[in-house]
Order: sequence, then structure tokens, then C-alpha cells
Amino acid sequence: MPQGVKSMEPGATLAHYRIVSRLGAGGMGEVFLAEDIRLNRKVALKVLLPEVAQDTERLARFVQEARAASALSHPNVAHIYEIGDWGGSHFLAMEYVEGETLEARLTSDPVPFGEILAIALQAADALDAAHARGIVHRDIKPANLIIDTRGHVKVLDFGLAKILPRPSAGAASQIATQFLTSGGLVLGTVSYMSPEQALGRDVDHRTDLFSLGVVLYRMASGRLPFSGATAQETLARILQAAPEALGRLNYALPEEFEHLVRKCLEKDRERRYQSARELLVDLRNLERSPALAGSEERARGTIRAVIVDDEELARRLLREYLHQTGGVEVIAECPNGFEAVKSISERKPDLVFLDVQMPKLDGFEVLELIDPAIAVIFVTAYDQYAMRAFDAHAVDYLLKPFSADRFRKALERARQRLGSPSPAPPKISAADLSAAARPPEQKLERIVVKDGAKVHIIPIDKLDYVEAQDDYIALRSEKKNYLKQQTISSIEAQLNPKRFVRIHRSYIVNLERIARIEPYTKDSRVAVLADGTQLPVSRSGHAKLKALLGEAG
Repeated sequence: MPQGVKSMEPGATLAHYRIVSRLGAGGMGEVFLAEDIRLNRKVALKVLLPEVAQDTERLARFVQEARAASALSHPNVAHIYEIGDWGGSHFLAMEYVEGETLEARLTSDPVPFGEILAIALQAADALDAAHARGIVHRDIKPANLIIDTRGHVKVLDFGLAKILPRPSAGAASQIATQFLTSGGLVLGTVSYMSPEQALGRDVDHRTDLFSLGVVLYRMASGRLPFSGATAQETLARILQAAPEALGRLNYALPEEFEHLVRKCLEKDRERRYQSARELLVDLRNLERSPALAGSEERARGTIRAVIVDDEELARRLLREYLHQTGGVEVIAECPNGFEAVKSISERKPDLVFLDVQMPKLDGFEVLELIDPAIAVIFVTAYDQYAMRAFDAHAVDYLLKPFSADRFRKALERARQRLGSPSPAPPKISAADLSAAARPPEQKLERIVVKDGAKVHIIPIDKLDYVEAQDDYIALRSEKKNYLKQQTISSIEAQLNPKRFVRIHRSYIVNLERIARIEPYTKDSRVAVLADGTQLPVSRSGHAKLKALLGEAG
């Protein structure tokens, strides 16, 4: 009669292994600390559940994957010594690592960044070696990362975690039920799944990079990026929700690390890191960053700052906090956006405290006109502005009213940013950010355009039309063209739709400038403006014009 898992008591033997104690259980069976009687060494012995061993297909996959993983020799991978069958019990003997799992170490508080980086480097190195051999782990999570007393990381269960039959594509609830009932997998595993795993699709090595990103996020913040009350809810968030910005949860993190984790967690795997090697390169660059090395000259030197706010009380509070903190020289204060642009251009500060809502030029318009290399901390009373600014552009934001402690954390982030040799570029242009940050009902009254050292202000009633040119738009006003880095879709959202109509994918026109609509070919038309300019009109554009102007052309 086959020896079952339940009979594996301390002192029992399986082949040439003597059971010492039970270490834990998984979806496939139980894991024991055992002694190899022949070689006099400790091993971790995984004994399969009878229902797993009796399933021919699952057992064949188990053997195939174990053989592939056994060929993997890497200092950060727990080695597989033997796969065997003794008295009907199928087992796997692996390297026993004395230490504790990362899961046991984690709390609701962030892990110190130096430790995060050390663990990430070792785990990514192990994945790089595995992926080079065509081995995909498919169950990267803190419970499968064990750390010894010297801080050395070992990745456990390579190639073994997913021996369940591949789920068919279907509703998230069906997938969640399978993961909770087939083989005893728990919700914790679901939390680390990639979107393609959650959908039951074929996975490749990039699924491991997503899962590692979840591990990094949890270490850095003390919480999971995607979690719900049920497995179904967790899966839905993995598929649909964006994680909260890490910078809001841990102000001490370098900006580069936030971008790194965000890239790991891209839902579209084509936008993730395409290899563990690529991730490893960024981690090593981060390890060598002057911001981490504590460069006194750049990260801890005196910061030259400009304060921009139309409220005197707000400027005074910033001055007081900066005086208390030290290490910052306020070289200018500006009560409006126009003065800010001039002062920043002339004085070239390291850091700008920039109010968002100001008359004449608001904070986002100022941002369009200054050097993008300057570090910016937005100051605002409106959280919607703060979050968009922080996520896309700024070093940090201060939401009025803010405490001295919150101010110090923002300033520390600025020091880290200034200590970085090459800050990550903003995700979108300042103009597109300005468009995204405005309430839908707030339409443009003017457009600011920077042309070298010159700044042009185009009143909205002077705008004739807008033409898309790759990542730029050409603005036609009073017989002159102005080029601005912004997408045509974002400026369309800022313009009053009763005055400006998108008549073609590449053109938005001021209705007051249209003289007539004329046929161009059998199925196309052109809008003829008062100055004789002809602009193409698409079918959908013509329908919009008919609705606004009546039958035309």
C-alpha cells in the first residue's frame, strides 16, 4: 500500500531520507525537513499528495518541470537534488536553507530600502538565470523567497508551483474558484498573479517580472498593490485597477525605484520589462546611484529654491519651514506665474515650490515654460491636481494645509531627486498634464507657447485652427504659426466644443473662421476659411459641422 503523506511522522523514512519535522504544506503536498542518511545532510523533502501522484498528466508535468529546474545551478536558487518514487510515494529532495521566508519578515511597515534593493537584485538575478534556460517560475511570492542569516536570498520551488491543469479562459469568478479549491492554493498566491495568469492565458517569463513587482511593492509600502475581500475581487483589481502611487506610501523611496516598480506592474506585458536582465540592469544602476550613496555634494548640499504662490501667508509658511529645516536658500519669491517664469529663467534654481491655482498663469502653465530638469514640488489645496501632478511630473506635492513633518518628507524627496544623475523623464508633456488636470467644465482662455527665450500668449479668440504634427501641435493665429509640444486630443478637451470642432483627425477649427464647406472629391469635403485656407473635413467632422451650423456642402 502506498505510503501517504499523513504517515510521515518524525523518525519515519522515505527511501534514504529520515523525517525530522514538518515544515509546511502547499497545493501539491507537504514539505518536511529530512536527513539524507547516505550523505549526512539536511534536505527539504516535498512529498506529493496521493491525488496529485495518481493523476498521470499532472505527475508527468511535475517530473518534466523538476528535471528542467534541477539543471539550474545558481547561488540564489534552492537546488534540486533528486526526484524519486518510493513505495508509491513521489517525492522531491531539495536544498534545505536555514533562515526565514520573506513572508515571515514582512509587516505593515515598509522594509528599509537597502534591504529591498539587496533582495530585488538577488531575486532578479535568479530569474535571469532561470529564464535563460526557458524555465518560468509562475509563483513568485514572499513565501517562495527565503533569506538566511547573512541576508543571502534563495528562490524556492522553481518550475513546481503551477502543476495544476491550465485554466480555460473564462470569468474571473470561475478562475478564482479554481485557485481556491484545486490543490488548496490560497488567496496570497492570487495576489501575486499577473493579469495573463488571472485570465487563464498562456504565460511566459514576463509573468515572473509582474509577480516580482508585486513583491517589491509590498516590501516598499507594507501593503499589496492589488487586494480585495475575496479572490474574485482581487483578480478584478489585478485586471482593472491601478495601484496607489508608491511615493504616497513611502516618501523615502527614490523616484527611479517607483518607475521601476510601475514598469514591472504594467498590465500589458509588452510594456513591462521584457527580460529579467533588463530589470537587473536598472536595479544595479539604482544601487550605484549617488542618491543612495549619500553624495554630500549633490544630495545634501545647499538647495537653491524659488517659492511661487499668490498667497502671502502660504509663502511665509514655506519660508518658516525652510528656515527650520536648513540647507535651503530661498533665492526668489513670486506672487504670480509671469514673475515666476522670468525669475526661474534668470536665476536657474534647483527647486521650485509651485502653487497650482493662480491668476494670469496657473502652476501648470508655468511648468510648461520652465526647464523640465528643475525639481518641482506642487503646492495646492485641491487633491485632484496634486495627484495628477505628482504621478506625472513633480518630485512631490504638498496638499494645503500641510504639517512640518509632511514638508520635511517632501524636501527629503527633493534632495534624493537632486542627487540623482539622470532623473527619469516625465511620463507626459507639461501641456498634456495641464489639460488632464483641468476640470472638464474649465475651458482655455489662453494658450501659452514657449519659443526659445520668448513666451507667446495666444488669446483663445485669436486662434484660427490647430494642426496635429506628430507629438506637437501647430497653432495658427493672426497669420502666424506656433509650435507646441502637446497632443491634439488633449488640447481638444481644453477647448470649448461650441466654438472649436475637430473636423479631421489632424485638425481642429474655430467655427467663426469657416466661410463655407465645399466638396473636394466624391466622398470628401474641405472647409474654406475666411482667409482662403482649406482644411480637410472627414465624415465624422462633417456630421459635427452639420449639427452645429446646419446643412453645409
